Amino acid sequence: MEIRFNPMKITGIEAFGDVRGRTAAGVRSVYFIVGTGYYPRLSEDIIKLDRRLSADARCLYRRVTSFPLPGVKEAAEYGDKWDRLCKGEKVLPPETEAALKEVCALYRSARKDINPSIEKNLAAMLMFRADRLLEGMSCSDGKCPKLVCSGKAGGKEYLFCLMAAHMGIDVLLLSPAGEPSLPKGLARREELIRLGENREFTLPEYQPASTECAGSGTVAIASKAGARAPKAAVPAVSGKHIPLTVPRTPVKAPAASPAPTAPPAEHTAQNGEMSFEELATLASSVVMINLHNSRGRVIGSGSGIIIGRGGYILTNFHVAGGARSFSVQLENDENIYRTSEIIKYHPNLDLAILRIDRQLTPLKFYSGRDELRRGQKVVAIGSPLGLFNSVSDGIISGFREINGVDMIQFTAPISGGSSGGALLNMHGEVIGISTAGFSKGQNLNLAVGYKDIIPFVGNLRDQ
Repeated sequence: MEIRFNPMKITGIEAFGDVRGRTAAGVRSVYFIVGTGYYPRLSEDIIKLDRRLSADARCLYRRVTSFPLPGVKEAAEYGDKWDRLCKGEKVLPPETEAALKEVCALYRSARKDINPSIEKNLAAMLMFRADRLLEGMSCSDGKCPKLVCSGKAGGKEYLFCLMAAHMGIDVLLLSPAGEPSLPKGLARREELIRLGENREFTLPEYQPASTECAGSGTVAIASKAGARAPKAAVPAVSGKHIPLTVPRTPVKAPAASPAPTAPPAEHTAQNGEMSFEELATLASSVVMINLHNSRGRVIGSGSGIIIGRGGYILTNFHVAGGARSFSVQLENDENIYRTSEIIKYHPNLDLAILRIDRQLTPLKFYSGRDELRRGQKVVAIGSPLGLFNSVSDGIISGFREINGVDMIQFTAPISGGSSGGALLNMHGEVIGISTAGFSKGQNLNLAVGYKDIIPFVGNLRDQ
């Protein structure tokens, strides 16, 4: 089925309820509207639309107020589905597959830094959200599917709405705070309307006409999608530091751990090692991340490492995956930077990259000139329990393989909220990202190492 975007001008929410996408001669005409700004009757008008369209037997209506993120298991499953799709396997309905490939192609053409990992993460997120939010919304039975979305609207949310439109669904994306931030050069498909002045505003929950209509199928579907989005299957960060990567069984000491050797000359204090005071100044390139739910409330905190001048911040996936948006705090900067933009993530490595709209000074990564050694001194910087940019020192106490990931075991004290913080060598270089600690024990902490981080970060370090 060919999709055509109807150029008819839409003046407001009521007008969106009046129009109907139609199919003729194998061509589906759809409406994709982005409405920005706030006006005093916005809540009242959206509630009227809910009740009107949920009672319309010609409609399949749905409204959602948040966009869920996949958990560890879901991200892996949908990533595998994308791999199979790229090999030619039929794993999606034809209209969903066509829409997904079209959106990914548009995104690929607009992003100069695109790579297979970024595209795979985007595709996995889009498929996950389509399954959670668009189930049963098909125009094949003669009804007109109509979707209204609101909440924190960024580039990924826009792309999801664009995918829904390419599936033949009429879409209205409400963004009271202003236009969604999109990749430069992305081919635009929406009709943009201005509803009022830009301001932060949370729309009311979905209110169907009557639960008695559920027998028709329309309200039952809308109620399922309009309910609060399910929490991602990742642990919250606040208060507990470990729930993601540490197995329940004791960790075996690896036979392959490198034996301690005499330190090479470049690691001596006479050859460029920094003092603890000097290392502490690098805290300006480590950030504290507050996690917000769909209502904007803080639900936890974590840490992050500045890796790219263009606002790129590395953290743990179990930090990013449990929230709907983030506020980032920098040292010596009174501003708070809000974002919902997750550039890429890797659930198995427990890594994710956020981006804020600010020029930053990144940390340097260890080049791997020598193997890390047991007994080597290290410094950890993070925000344990919300104590912004605390600095602690210790040593590398071992090397472990946990759930298939090589981890650095170290003794520098960390606590809940340190997740995503920097583990540095004495030259001020990132050798790992603090990820977990054992709750039963003292100073038994783990970090994902630079050997896994550097390929994941890729060329974002140069931007």
